[in-house]
Amino acid sequence: MTSPDPELTVVIPTYQDPHCLELTLRALARQTLPPDRFEVVVVRDGGSPDGYPAALAAGAGLHLRLIELPERRGRSGVRNEGVRHAAAPLIVFLDADSWALPDLLERHLTHHRAPDAAPVLIGRRDDIGLAHLPAVLRDEPAAIPRLSPYGGDMRFPPEGVPDERRDWLEVGWTVAYTHNISLPRELFDRVGGFREEFALSYGMEDIELFYRVDQAGATFSYDDDARVVHLPHHRDMGRNWMEMMANTRSIMAIYPCLEWEFLSVIVGPEAVKRILFYRSLVRAAVARSAGAIGPAVTRLADRLPGPRVLWVGSGSADAGLPAEAITFDHGAPVGPTNQHLIGLAPPLPPGSLDAVVSVDFWRYLLWPELCQFVNSSLLLAGEVHLVATGDSAPEMSAADPESLAYLRRSLAAQFTVDRQEVPGLGAVLSLRPPRTVDAAPAYAQAAAG
Repeated sequence: MTSPDPELTVVIPTYQDPHCLELTLRALARQTLPPDRFEVVVVRDGGSPDGYPAALAAGAGLHLRLIELPERRGRSGVRNEGVRHAAAPLIVFLDADSWALPDLLERHLTHHRAPDAAPVLIGRRDDIGLAHLPAVLRDEPAAIPRLSPYGGDMRFPPEGVPDERRDWLEVGWTVAYTHNISLPRELFDRVGGFREEFALSYGMEDIELFYRVDQAGATFSYDDDARVVHLPHHRDMGRNWMEMMANTRSIMAIYPCLEWEFLSVIVGPEAVKRILFYRSLVRAAVARSAGAIGPAVTRLADRLPGPRVLWVGSGSADAGLPAEAITFDHGAPVGPTNQHLIGLAPPLPPGSLDAVVSVDFWRYLLWPELCQFVNSSLLLAGEVHLVATGDSAPEMSAADPESLAYLRRSLAAQFTVDRQEVPGLGAVLSLRPPRTVDAAPAYAQAAAG
């Protein structure tokens, strides 16, 4: 059936999960939004057709279309195909295992009809286990818990409920899962849809799409009552995790920015907290032009083993850097030699640099990130130099002699650390891998003698 003028199109990809799709279509068939106001486009991504006739029958009364792909195209390709067949100006993405509460579609449509509505609406997705599957089978949403461990939205642990301040919506794209989300078709088309390069690999294709939506200037909203239940089904979590991390690293090479850098090393709500925190620190550093690279280049460049140096700080355009240098300067435009990174997992080959120099910027890092910065930097280069000028700000760690002495002792447990005072610059802690000793320890020599 085809609705003549649907206001909303639900796009659902499916692959070998007709048992989930059957319940999801049954839930869509009992929506409070009249069925003549929306359509459902189901795209089957190849695989066996077994079980699908019964699943589709559960959507009786819906304006339902089935698109069958002869060969698998993966999560991105199948959703793009669904949107291509959509007739409505508003797209709601669900998955085959997104069992909707009765007013789900009405809430999405009502949101987008408001004059000042955010272009993207994220809905709630509660995970459940087998303990509460009977409530789904009996169509009793009130019996399904919202709190962990038997329910709750995995994006908001530990309680499974969102932060009431909702400052996380500043980076709403980081939790923009296609289990339950809506946006205008025009906006989807404008940013180019899903990247199909992910092919059959699992994960992050939705986050990457909504990052581009964010970069296009769209804002995000969240409705805790626009709710779906994530149906239990078998997943290879180990494989999914590895593929998701590989996809994240690929995306980070496209977008060399701190947001994707954190997503490449931390997942979930902790990554969101870190992104928001470091965004504020970077803004403070850029506003003060903290960590000027120029003086460090003048006084340190001739002491370094070569010109392939990563300089972390500000003022890179006026620092007189050689062509081989690269920078993490958040006050300068991103380009071939400048990235807006912290340095936790730079997309650079191991051993590709002669040295890494951070001018005061390292003092903005929390201790876990400072340790990660040092570790990652020493994979790229044989030496790392932490420059502490006389600058100070509430956001920066202390750089008095006593604090630097403690820092040196702490790092010396893992690295060779030298400290020197450089006139006109400040204190410099130079870190290198531990010195190796070819000779046997003295106690061993004594025992042999």
